Amino acid sequence: MTSQDQSSVAGATDADGRPDFLVRLGVMLPCSEEDVKQAYLAKAKVMHPDVGGDHDHFVELQTDYERAVHYCKFHSGRSRWLAESIERYVAQQQVVDDIQKRGGRVTLDHLDWLKREIGEDFAQVLDTIAGIRLTGPKFGDADLEFLLARRPLLDTLHWVDLSRSQVTNAGLLRLSAFGGLRKIDLRETAIGNAGMALVKSLPNLEWLGLTGSRVNWFGRFRLRRWAPELQIG
Repeated sequence: MTSQDQSSVAGATDADGRPDFLVRLGVMLPCSEEDVKQAYLAKAKVMHPDVGGDHDHFVELQTDYERAVHYCKFHSGRSRWLAESIERYVAQQQVVDDIQKRGGRVTLDHLDWLKREIGEDFAQVLDTIAGIRLTGPKFGDADLEFLLARRPLLDTLHWVDLSRSQVTNAGLLRLSAFGGLRKIDLRETAIGNAGMALVKSLPNLEWLGLTGSRVNWFGRFRLRRWAPELQIG
């Protein structure tokens, strides 16, 4: 594949034909998923917020990693990659349907940067679940257990809206399995200080809705100590 072809797949490229995300990861062409993984791990050791790294830069690193993995899978064998993507899409769509049957709502994200290569007809197989809304008193811990049981298909989940739900502190802590979460809405819930321990296990968390919850001044004080850049709504 020529540099021009690669540019159509990934957007901006370096002078040697590498997509911008490979340049930022420091990965040369040709590359494998293992190359990408090792480059990511090396950078994560010094960029993670827990070791003094910038939160926004760490989020960008993770985004670059996700795109680089897709890039490697795509270029290692288009037919196999597309078949795997379709298989995942079918399973993911079942999860979407099940959430909607429970009364929830799902927001999908799109990998537009690959559409020109595979065509519009296949574009939707690249959709990933970005957000889930489970709002209102009919939702509770059982719904979080439902999500946990489908964790492999929700590894792209970035936000969850649990406002006005019946989720408990113990149930909320189970969300620690979703390390990519950036926003959680807990407004008007019974969540209290005990549930705030979740923040320690979510390095990407940017916003937390707590208005009308049972998190008091002390709980908010501890949040400021644990995650000084966290926005609280």
